[in-house]
Amino acid sequence: MAEIVHAYERKLPIEKNVYSDFYIPTGKVYIEYWGYENKKQYLERKKIKQDLYNKYDFNLIELEDKDVLNLNDVLPRMLLKHGVQAY
Repeated sequence: MAEIVHAYERKLPIEKNVYSDFYIPTGKVYIEYWGYENKKQYLERKKIKQDLYNKYDFNLIELEDKDVLNLNDVLPRMLLKHGVQAY
């Protein structure tokens, strides 16, 4: 609805085969939705991905269940921090 150009499941520009949930090229922002917070294997994978985002200094927006419930309010504010205007 906000007409923001984006990619779904985009490979990170690193040697490893790691994919983000979404990528917004305007602000070079990656978006991850962490949805399985109570599964040990998922939490381990989450930590590995967070470390990669930090290591390569990629812009990252992290969303959780509580954010998705108010996505129209939460996401535009998070995007704006990276110079992407949603409305």
